[in-house]
Amino acid sequence: MKKIGVVFPGQGSQKVGMGKRLYEGFDGVKDLFKMADEILGFPITKLCFEGPEDELRQTYNTQPALLMVSYAVWHILEKEIGIKPYLFAGHSLGEYTALLSSGFFSYADALKITRKRGLLMEDACPKGKGGMVALIGAVMDKVEPVLKEISHGDYVAVPANLNSSEQVVLSGDIDALKEGVERLKGIGYKKAVFLNVSGPFHSPLMKDAADKLKIELSKISKKDILMPIVCNVDAIPEQNKENIEDKLYRQMFSPVLWERCVKRMATEGVEIFLEVGTQKVLSNLIKRITPDIPCYNIEEIEDVEAFKKALS
Repeated sequence: MKKIGVVFPGQGSQKVGMGKRLYEGFDGVKDLFKMADEILGFPITKLCFEGPEDELRQTYNTQPALLMVSYAVWHILEKEIGIKPYLFAGHSLGEYTALLSSGFFSYADALKITRKRGLLMEDACPKGKGGMVALIGAVMDKVEPVLKEISHGDYVAVPANLNSSEQVVLSGDIDALKEGVERLKGIGYKKAVFLNVSGPFHSPLMKDAADKLKIELSKISKKDILMPIVCNVDAIPEQNKENIEDKLYRQMFSPVLWERCVKRMATEGVEIFLEVGTQKVLSNLIKRITPDIPCYNIEEIEDVEAFKKALS
C-alpha cells in the first residue's frame, strides 16, 4: 500500500447535518455518537444533525463535534478498508483528532479536552475585542513588518494560520487587525475577509487560556504514538508524549504552520493525502501546496467506496 498522509480539519469545516448518513449507515458510528452524548452530558449528536447552526458554531460545541465526526470517518476507514497511515497531521483542532486516531489519548478524554479547550478559548478575550482576518494573495514580506510595527502589548495582530502561499490568516485585537488591513491595502494582499469566529485564536491573547489548558492536559493519561504526527507549531514529526503535550500547549497561542506541515509530509515520502472529515478545506489547500500528490476527501459513504477503488 502507498504511503498515506492522513489529515484532519479544524474549525470552519462544521456544518449542520454532518455525520448523519454515516450514523445511519454504520453501527460503529452510531455507537461512537451515542458514547459522545453520554461522555459530554448533552446531545451533541442532535446538535450535529439538526443545529441550530449558531449553537453548533460556538467553539466549545464545534470542537468536540468535529472531533467526533472526523474520528467516526477514521473509524470506518480503519475497520472497513484497513487503512494504515504513514503520517498524521491536523489543522489546529484537527491535531487533537489526529492524536486520538494515533492512540495518544482515549476517545472520552479527547472529547472532554476539546470541549474544555473550546470553553477556555471562548472565555480568553472579551466578546468583540478579538478576531481573525484571512488575507488572500498575502505578500508576507510586506505583511510582517507592518504587523510588528503596530503591535504592542495586547494591541496585537499576528499571523495565525500560514495555510498556503496564497492564504494567510491573521489574529489578534480587532482594532489592530483593522489597522493592519487598512495599512496593507494595495500592497500586502489582494483580498481581506474578516472571519466569523469568537476570538483571536492562535495569537498571544490566548496565552492565559493555554496556561489553563496545560493544567487540564497534565491530568489526562497519554501514550507515545506508533505513527508520527507532524505538529502545527514546528512542522516536525513527533511521537514522544511529553513533546506532543508541550506542542499542544504552545499550539494554542502560536501560528499553525500548515503549508510547512504539508511540505514536510511530502518530503517524508507521503504518496497520497487523505482528508478525513467534513468539507474539503484542507484538500483544497493541499492541492495548491503539493499539486503532484493525489489528495482525497472522505466525508460520506460514497467517498469511502471511491477511495477503496482508488487503492485497488
